[in-house]
Amino acid sequence: MATSQGTIFINYRKDDSNWNALALYNDLQKYFSKDQLFKDFNAIRPGDDFMMSIQNALAKCNVLLVIIGKEWLDVKNADGTLRIDDADDFVRLEIGTALERGIQVIPVLFDGTPMPKPEQLPMNLRPLCRRQFVEIDPKRFEDDVRNLAEAIKQVLPKSSVHDVHPDNNFPPKRPVVSEDEGYRGAIPAKPDNNLVWGIVTTLLCCLPLGIVSIIHATKVNDLYASGKYNEAQNEAKKAKQWAIYGLVAGIIGWIIYFVLYSLGTIGQY
Repeated sequence: MATSQGTIFINYRKDDSNWNALALYNDLQKYFSKDQLFKDFNAIRPGDDFMMSIQNALAKCNVLLVIIGKEWLDVKNADGTLRIDDADDFVRLEIGTALERGIQVIPVLFDGTPMPKPEQLPMNLRPLCRRQFVEIDPKRFEDDVRNLAEAIKQVLPKSSVHDVHPDNNFPPKRPVVSEDEGYRGAIPAKPDNNLVWGIVTTLLCCLPLGIVSIIHATKVNDLYASGKYNEAQNEAKKAKQWAIYGLVAGIIGWIIYFVLYSLGTIGQY
C-alpha cells in the first residue's frame, strides 16, 4: 500500500479551508520535503486526469490530513444538497478511500471547529470520528504544526524522515510522545497552568492555599516542554483545585467574619 517515499496527502474543501490548507502546506515544508506533500494545486499538472492523479497519490500515501473548518459540513452543491452527502464528492471519496485502505487518517481542526458527530457523516466516513484529531489555533500556529509534524514522523517509514533544514536548531525539536504515556499520534495541546487563579486566590482570598496553587502552576510549562504531558495536565488540575479551595476558604472566612460582626462579637467597642 504505502511506499518508502513517505507521502502526506492534504485533504480539504476549497470553500471551507483553502487558506488554512495553503498555510499548513507551506509550514509543513519546514519538516518534510516538498515531494512528500500532496496538495491538488502543487501536484496535479494541467491536462492531468484529476481523479486518476488523486487515486495514484492515495495509493502510495502514508498519511491523510483531513482539514476541517467551520463550514466543512455545511458546504453545498449548486442544487442545494450537502456535498458531504454526495457520493461523488472528492473530499468524501478521498477520506473514504484512505479509511478503506488503512491509511493513517488525522483530522486537523481549525478555528475551534469541533469534530463531526457520526450521525452527521455518511456511513463510510463514520470511522473518521474515532481518529485522534489535532487542533490548529492561529495564536499558536507554528507550535501546533510542529506537534503535528512530530506525530506524522511516527507514522512515516524511518527512511523517509530526514532533517529538511541543515540547521539542527530549526525547527526546534519537541519530544515525541510514546504510546505508553497514554497518547497515540497527536501530541496534546499545552494545558492552561491556571497561574492567574493562583495569584488571585493568594491576593484576595487565602494566602496559604493560593501559594500552593502557584507552586503547582509553575511546574506546568517545564513538564510540558520536557514531554511529560500527563504530569503537566495533573499539575494544571492541582493548581486549579487549590485555587478553588482557597476561594471557598476565603468566602467562608468572610461569611464568618460578617456573622460575628453582626452579632457584636468583633469590631465593636
